[in-house]
Amino acid sequence: MIKNPDTELFEKVQGRDAKAFDQLMREYSPELYHFILRIVSNTEDAQDILQDTFVRVWEKSHQFKGNSTVKTWIFRIAINLAYTHLKKRKRWGHLVLDEIKSLVSGSDPVKETEAAHDAQLLEKSLANLTPRQHAVVVARIYQDLPYTEISKALGCSENAAKVHFHEGKKRIESYINKQVE
Repeated sequence: MIKNPDTELFEKVQGRDAKAFDQLMREYSPELYHFILRIVSNTEDAQDILQDTFVRVWEKSHQFKGNSTVKTWIFRIAINLAYTHLKKRKRWGHLVLDEIKSLVSGSDPVKETEAAHDAQLLEKSLANLTPRQHAVVVARIYQDLPYTEISKALGCSENAAKVHFHEGKKRIESYINKQVE
């Protein structure tokens, strides 16, 4: 049986190989950072949570049982830390809309105003989601993760992840429709 390269790398991490851990961090940091940033909507907080995630990965690597992919296990740690952070702040954050904000960089003031309004409207609609709905919507749309990965990361069934996504989508549509009317 051929092993997944991530699994082989992680086995080295479990053996306390610092170089393997550095490589793991380099490979996962960019995607994981953007995922966390979309949950907490603050660059400093996202960076802190990213660092805390990798500290936990190093400290708890022996607890990885292989019931999921390494990526799913790491993302689950990040999600849990982000939820804890948001609970401490007593807010569920706003989504940082890099994609929409990049559209604002044009020189047309009308388009800039419309794009800024759309971004603000979407941020507010996402703030009305439950934490699980928020995580599933961000993971599904912005990270393009399949429901199987999302369900493992959130510790729920695949059907529950689908329900959270569809309920979140309905809440977003409902909020936007009320604001546009």
